[in-house]
Amino acid sequence: MNSHEQTVQQRDPIAALIARSASFLAAIAVPLFAAGTTWFGRDSIESPALALLALFFVVLASVDLVVQSSPLRAPLTSHTHAIVVGSALVALLLSALSMGESDAYLRDDWGGPVVGLFIVALAPYRPARELLVSGVLSAIFAGFIAVVQSDSFVTVAPVGGFVIVAVTPIIAMSLAAAAFVTVLVRSLDRWRVRADRAFTAMTGERGESIARSVQQDSVTVLNQEVVPLFTALLDGALVDDSTRERARQISAEVRALMIADVDRTWLESVVDQVGNGVPGAASTVVRDEHRLAEHMSTDERTAVRAFVVALHDAPSFDDETVEISIVRDGSRCEVVLRATVDSELNVLKGPLAPFLAVIRVMFSDLQVDHEQPALTLRFSYEQR
Repeated sequence: MNSHEQTVQQRDPIAALIARSASFLAAIAVPLFAAGTTWFGRDSIESPALALLALFFVVLASVDLVVQSSPLRAPLTSHTHAIVVGSALVALLLSALSMGESDAYLRDDWGGPVVGLFIVALAPYRPARELLVSGVLSAIFAGFIAVVQSDSFVTVAPVGGFVIVAVTPIIAMSLAAAAFVTVLVRSLDRWRVRADRAFTAMTGERGESIARSVQQDSVTVLNQEVVPLFTALLDGALVDDSTRERARQISAEVRALMIADVDRTWLESVVDQVGNGVPGAASTVVRDEHRLAEHMSTDERTAVRAFVVALHDAPSFDDETVEISIVRDGSRCEVVLRATVDSELNVLKGPLAPFLAVIRVMFSDLQVDHEQPALTLRFSYEQR
């Protein structure tokens, strides 16, 4: 995704992946809570069909939450948020209709708490403002239902009291969810600022490291080629056309080596580091003529770097087959990564799954094709 939202999932995809266990828990606990409350309040139900239909919509919201929070479908969108909360509100309405004029105690109704619990379950995936707006609109709807039902309640109280009882669970849980997201996102943003400062401070060290690498490679070439040539000349070798041609070749080799090191992108450096020490591994793996890898954001680089390292660490990975190409397509850069992963495990569910989940959050158009043993990833990003 190119314009990142203020969500925990897009600020810290791994944290959202870990939080998915809470989504499973909510998907199980909320329907059980609604079903249990319906059973214990069955004497107030006038229409069992509507009560069962209400529970069906609770289950529907739970299933949608579990399916859409999967790392294979990340990031969870506002459309899913609307479906989950909308299904819960339909369940609230159907539950109220199922009791008709027999709903004696509003405090025993499960509709409001269920809506609030679903909003809390959505907290790791959606922005704080969206959660708050969802909570306010849901509370207005729940308050309206309470006003319509107020004549059936046995408790003698102003209508405003019933509205407060109806909206409190929703408002309280949505405020808690919004506060949680706000605090966590701000904390992650502060950490990001400190990390960027540290990265900037390390830029000079990285330049020195590159310079040392160039120097070492140059010294190696000098020791292997130049020193023997000079030694032969000092020993009285004849300077002829072949000697001059050899000197030109050595000069061109040193120049090409220095230019290649200066032009090396961060992606080529990563490939060289994980390429089992094979000299020039990046030159055969990375196809990036226009240095488009440099246009990735810090988050996008981190996601791609982590996946490349994890891919090379996979026991079934064949490092001689990997190929990464980056080409320009209008204002965007398209990446195609091909590799051979000869494993019986589906990469979408195996050890590489968490890394693919992070890439899917960073690049919303990610396409993964794994036909044994060929693995192909396609995604794009904006030039920056």
